[in-house]
Amino acid sequence: MAHFRATATMLLALSIVAVTAHPGLAASAKCNADLRMCNSHCRLVYESKQAKRVCRNRCKDDFYVCKAQPR
Repeated sequence: MAHFRATATMLLALSIVAVTAHPGLAASAKCNADLRMCNSHCRLVYESKQAKRVCRNRCKDDFYVCKAQPR
């Protein structure tokens, strides 16, 4: 059991180091979170299908801009 915990802790530490060492990975996670939030907003706020489609297209545009600019 102790070996399993040590391995899990080591893998978690390595994943944190990988994300913080490579800014593109951190930006990708932020972009994905922003896209999910934007899509959720579109679903809740707009009633017509066309308005939802326009809103989601804007979300996707912002998503690709975010991915193109790693932080």
